[in-house]
Amino acid sequence: MKHIFLCRNMYFTATTFKILKFTKRKRSLCRLICSNPSLPNFKKVGRRENRNASSWRVMFFGSDDFSLGTLTRLNDEMRTTKTVSKLEVVTSKWHLNPVRLFGQQNSLVTHEWPIDVHLTKGFDIGVVASFGHMIPKEVIDSFPLGMLNVHGSLLPRWRGAAPVNYAIMHGDKITGISIMRIQPHAFDVGEVISKKEVQIHSKEMAPQLRKRLSEIGGEEIISCIRKLPTCLENAEPQLDYGVTYAPKLTSDVGHINFEKMNAKCIYNRYRGLFGMVPLMTSWNGLRLTLHDVSECDNSNTENQLLIGINTVKNSSQPAPSTPGQVFYDKKSKALVIRCIENSFLIVRRVAPHRRKPMSALEFYNGYMSKQDKAKWMFI
Repeated sequence: MKHIFLCRNMYFTATTFKILKFTKRKRSLCRLICSNPSLPNFKKVGRRENRNASSWRVMFFGSDDFSLGTLTRLNDEMRTTKTVSKLEVVTSKWHLNPVRLFGQQNSLVTHEWPIDVHLTKGFDIGVVASFGHMIPKEVIDSFPLGMLNVHGSLLPRWRGAAPVNYAIMHGDKITGISIMRIQPHAFDVGEVISKKEVQIHSKEMAPQLRKRLSEIGGEEIISCIRKLPTCLENAEPQLDYGVTYAPKLTSDVGHINFEKMNAKCIYNRYRGLFGMVPLMTSWNGLRLTLHDVSECDNSNTENQLLIGINTVKNSSQPAPSTPGQVFYDKKSKALVIRCIENSFLIVRRVAPHRRKPMSALEFYNGYMSKQDKAKWMFI
């Protein structure tokens, strides 16, 4: 029988001890245990005893809706299977953030960031999901099993604060979840314990994909916790190639350049920024945001709109080769914007600066019909 060494709530297989020799992190863990006179000597326990005894004390770090997928599963695990025996929450100061509200509704002890390192005593491991703060080395090292992060991409692609958004904006077909060990002084560079691939649907918006990944991430972290500590032996360094970055979103990323972007690229950006940053352009010096955006392609089932766009393609007025040229299709009541590569973007609502969104028909009546067609341009 494969034996497991037990000390308090900490378990080590013979294989783990072998790897301790080669891994700095695990050597430190071994020294921490063996040098503490208050801990009893190791003893051997059988496979069945270990299965019943493996319950872990988890401190969770998170701050937004993506965090809830992991926190919800940890809470469920604590109240059902008891794989998680203790759960407390660390979150940001914003009193309305969803993690804080979940903690209050489920009677979880909740701490406000930053925390004193002494609060981590009595916990085996830290779990992070979309926390948004650099965690100091002393906090990471205070957990005997370290800290694990639930990241919304297949690392090393899309390290950073907005991996879901950038995956969609760049037209990725596949993304996923990575469970990784947190390292001090840098984001998203630690060893990866597990990955789960997820297909991005062609018309999926960022909030929808984010919700799916949040739920999948919760399942993946529970799978890892159930395999502690042996799953830590499978941690692998991230590859040196294929690294891309997903920095925090700013309003600048919403600016559209019709002379450099085709319709698919713009539509992907709309999907990736949906609900966070609007697409922005200008009409004769007036700033506009674009809403209810779609790409015209062969799969479009709106025959009236396709007929209208085909008319635009064959139109000689205004100049058909000018990206950014705007047309109004009366049958479908939509704006049609010419992009590069003879592609077309469909926009059904726009919002002039500091005004509520209006329909394409309202924009046509209030703005386009009063201008010469040569000036029907989005820049």
